[in-house]
Amino acid sequence: MAKKKKAPVESVSRKIECTSKRLRSHVERIREEAARMAALAKAMDDAGVDEITVDGHAMLLRGLNQVENFIDNATRAVREARLAMEE
Repeated sequence: MAKKKKAPVESVSRKIECTSKRLRSHVERIREEAARMAALAKAMDDAGVDEITVDGHAMLLRGLNQVENFIDNATRAVREARLAMEE
């Protein structure tokens, strides 16, 4: 049986051009997910559920760390862009 050739993997750039509009769309998505988490916490309180066991919690923590890292990098980029415009 012949082996199938793998499709070439497209590389994803580590850096992207980011507009304030694009950032606002990301913020909206984060707000939506935060609202869902808040609703889940409220549902637990309303149902009298003290705790649940959830798989994937490490992914959530890594994701939050990634969001924090992105914000730090974007803040630095804004500062550098502002300084470059002043020169």
